[in-house]
Amino acid sequence: MSSVSRTFHIPTGTGSKSPTISISLQEPSLTGDNLGHKTWSASYLLAKRLPLLAQISSSPFCPSSCLHTSSSDPISNPNLQILELGSGTGLVGIAAAAIFSAHVMLTDLPPIIPNLQSNVLANVETAVFSHKGTAAVAVLDWSDLPQPGARLPGEEVYSYDLVLAADPLYSPTHPRWLVDAIERYLKRDDSARFMVELPLRQAYQPQVEEFKDRMRDSGLRVVVDGEGTGFDDWDDGRAEVRTYWGVWMWASAS
Repeated sequence: MSSVSRTFHIPTGTGSKSPTISISLQEPSLTGDNLGHKTWSASYLLAKRLPLLAQISSSPFCPSSCLHTSSSDPISNPNLQILELGSGTGLVGIAAAAIFSAHVMLTDLPPIIPNLQSNVLANVETAVFSHKGTAAVAVLDWSDLPQPGARLPGEEVYSYDLVLAADPLYSPTHPRWLVDAIERYLKRDDSARFMVELPLRQAYQPQVEEFKDRMRDSGLRVVVDGEGTGFDDWDDGRAEVRTYWGVWMWASAS
């Protein structure tokens, strides 16, 4: 696919009249080695699903629409720390920073970082700062995680209240690597959550099932899950995609 610029409108709440935020993203030409240069439907669906956390989880997952002063301006939620794994073009992480008025660390592999950084900078004033959020970008390779106790570059925390991942499974090794990263970075707390959106592509169905099994084996359980439907855009049209989405927490904390 050729390089394109696209703007996504993401609701900040679950109501039909909830205000939206506009996020403009650059998507370089797509190659087989750089699948993170495309905003896949799972990312769009997960970004729109973020406000659900306020309904299915207790504080601190309160969207900016319910964080306000007497003037109805959003206030920051600096104690809420969010990590996105495999951020790609940055849609989910940028949306999370705005919706939760929180700090988000967006991560991916080195070839994806330049475009990811550019997209974050392009939206930081209009979508992130305007909603009292902050965002940073760093390299994180799930196959070579930093030593336990090491912070990600520029971060003040070792673990996160919310970990996000959209469309992260593309090889037989990914379920193990992804769960390793979740185990490392999801805070061991009864309010901590992991939220994921996975396309149910036939070729990767074994990886989806292995991922779920490894999550349970690691001591995590489903809070709520379901299926969704979206569309991936291609040069020759759109293809419908079914997805699995889920919110997980530590079972021992329940």
